[in-house]
Amino acid sequence: MNDLYSIFQGGYTANKWRLLGEYLKGREISAGEGIRVDDSSSSGTIISAAPKREVRQSQAPPFSVLSIRKDTEQEGGYLVSLQEGWVIERETRQTADAIQFHQVDLDGEPMSTRPRREAIMTPGDFAVCYYTTDEEGFVTGTPEISIVATVEDSLHHQPPSGEGSGAGGYYYIKLFKLEADNGGVKIVYYQQSDIEHTRLPTFRNVGGERYIHKEWESDDDRYDFRTLKQFEPTGEGTIPPYGKVIVDAVGEEFDDANDAIKFSAISEHIEGEIEVDDDGAGTITVRGNSKSGSLYWEYCEEDDEGNLGETLLTWSDGLITNTNPNASFKAGCAGLPTGYNGDILYHNGTDWVVLTNPGINVNGEGWVLAHSGVFPEWLPYDGNSF
Repeated sequence: MNDLYSIFQGGYTANKWRLLGEYLKGREISAGEGIRVDDSSSSGTIISAAPKREVRQSQAPPFSVLSIRKDTEQEGGYLVSLQEGWVIERETRQTADAIQFHQVDLDGEPMSTRPRREAIMTPGDFAVCYYTTDEEGFVTGTPEISIVATVEDSLHHQPPSGEGSGAGGYYYIKLFKLEADNGGVKIVYYQQSDIEHTRLPTFRNVGGERYIHKEWESDDDRYDFRTLKQFEPTGEGTIPPYGKVIVDAVGEEFDDANDAIKFSAISEHIEGEIEVDDDGAGTITVRGNSKSGSLYWEYCEEDDEGNLGETLLTWSDGLITNTNPNASFKAGCAGLPTGYNGDILYHNGTDWVVLTNPGINVNGEGWVLAHSGVFPEWLPYDGNSF
């Protein structure tokens, strides 16, 4: 069989056109995807793109309009039938199914009721899905389709936080609006899908006293938590060193090393002067060494007020307990003079007097203590008498 090269050699002739036609008739054509090959009604082959098959949707989208017809009983009104839709709630508690489907009512009956119920609307009306929640965001009651001229603002639920009990939510979801259009009406869609309801997380302070979680700040859409603050002593003069209950951060506050907030411990002195007892029930007792006593100063004689002595210092459990101890005192009896070994102390009726040790006698003998009737004195010993 001739090929195209040989056919087109030289000038064009009627025979060459005939040979080209025979060549094309004998040509095998392999059609690819999307290519359609048909025999011509006269001669030859027709190659064309295969038309795409139209995919028909099996069901209209949720909350979409299925039909509109004029209301014969209300001038300017229309009867609108809708595809049913659902309000879907994500249930995070472990006591219920994780996904809750809430069917929506229309005119007091579920939208899935057959024959379908129709909403009565006039141009300018909105079709909305209305539902409510409790303060933790769980859907309450049955959602319903409402036809309104003006759509109210939705109010998101407010979760309980801090000392606040929270508040329930009210939701108005715009589905579509019916508008006038050149003597007829048209649909302006806002939503053609099931409604996904979003809950805010709820934080709770357990126990009592001070709350770490302060509140849900609705205006700024955030949760506020209190910060642990270290109290630092202030006052006049030099502040002595003090221990911190909350340990300072290591480097930057947001570093991983500070993920745990550390608190200082209370310990007892290594020598045991101070003891610390933790009862395991929240009470830490700091105490002394269980040693108690007092220091009593006894006078040699009564003072002018008839006192025989006084307690200078008392202590209990190792700690001083008297509030006004004497800062200093003089040792020995009141008014007594000082002396040396061998001295004699006597009282002359007014004061204490020291009779000094006379030392060694010049004649090598001793001394005799005598009394003249007025005062005592040392006399030399003559060996005969005392």
